[in-house]
Amino acid sequence: MDPKKKYNLFKENKNFCALPWNGFEVYPTGQIKTCSMGQTNLGNLHQQKIDDILRSDKMKNIKQNMLDNLPDSNCVLCHHRYTEDDDFTYLRDHYNKLLIKQDVNYLDTNEFKLNTIDLHWSNICNLRCVMCNGEQSSLIAKDEGFNMQPINNESISKITKMVIDDQYNIQELYLSGGEPFYIPQNVKLLQKLTNKDIFMRINSNMQWLRTNAFLKELLNYNNVQLTMSADAIGDKFEYIRNGSKWQLFSDNVEYIRQETNYDLRVNTIFSIINANEICDLINYFYFEKEIKDITINLLYDPKELNPRNYPAGRKDNIVKDLSELRERIGKDNINLYNNISNCIMQINLPNELEYKDAMDRFTRKHEKDWREVFTDLT
Repeated sequence: MDPKKKYNLFKENKNFCALPWNGFEVYPTGQIKTCSMGQTNLGNLHQQKIDDILRSDKMKNIKQNMLDNLPDSNCVLCHHRYTEDDDFTYLRDHYNKLLIKQDVNYLDTNEFKLNTIDLHWSNICNLRCVMCNGEQSSLIAKDEGFNMQPINNESISKITKMVIDDQYNIQELYLSGGEPFYIPQNVKLLQKLTNKDIFMRINSNMQWLRTNAFLKELLNYNNVQLTMSADAIGDKFEYIRNGSKWQLFSDNVEYIRQETNYDLRVNTIFSIINANEICDLINYFYFEKEIKDITINLLYDPKELNPRNYPAGRKDNIVKDLSELRERIGKDNINLYNNISNCIMQINLPNELEYKDAMDRFTRKHEKDWREVFTDLT
């Protein structure tokens, strides 16, 4: 592909994402989507060949709309986020940076060269995070009365063969969940991988013991980006991430820092629940643990818990603290600087919805009432 045309496509086309030419996400049901934010069910691995799915009319239509610089319904979540809050970090940015150098003709909708796979084998998880759901947590699924079966063995074999087969140039694996450290299929996959240089992205709640089987296998790999999920520190961390222990989280962060050279990152969700805690969280990771790559995502659902609905009379204090923290970090870390700027913008928006019923609903499994923990919301 002509380098100039490729550059213009990546830089000038606001609807273009390279991922549909290079990768996909697989779900426990066997369902294939473009990514974790994709809205279109492209096909099912249990009934179809993967090549047929990846070169289907559905996939070609998504690609063509991108090439025509038209928003596609598959990408509605990304479009919404770019429109509403430009300074947050998005999946599309990651993949476009990763894939711009690939030898792929992005102008051909039939072209597909596998480079990256998002493996969402199972929803097995050891926590009930208040903002999560049954598709991402087996414990919440059990509470809600449904059982999501893990992906079947035949489909696991298909994907594993693709990952270890030399005919595919797999450069990146993204292991999601559930909690990747507790999903048995991940252990088996790492045991079979011969390419130790493959880049692995993993999201973890860091609630595992040193005897964990996945951890033992993972320590054989060096090219790892480990993103830790946290929304507050101390007892408020434990309340939001229901079932977690802050001391275990903190100990595991320090263990990974000392024993590996992994690329450590932090992912947090900004909502009214942690609006008053976000500065303490950033201070802990950025200055105490010296982990500089912190991504702040905005909570969209439920809308009642969007930070704009934080008690109006107390917003000024949060804006003041965020503004001071932003200046302390400075523009040398432009991504975090912009993330904090957008937090300020979001919380300054006019209040829209009452949040207390939603807080009651999402914390109903807790023994302690949320009003006792988040006194700033009462």
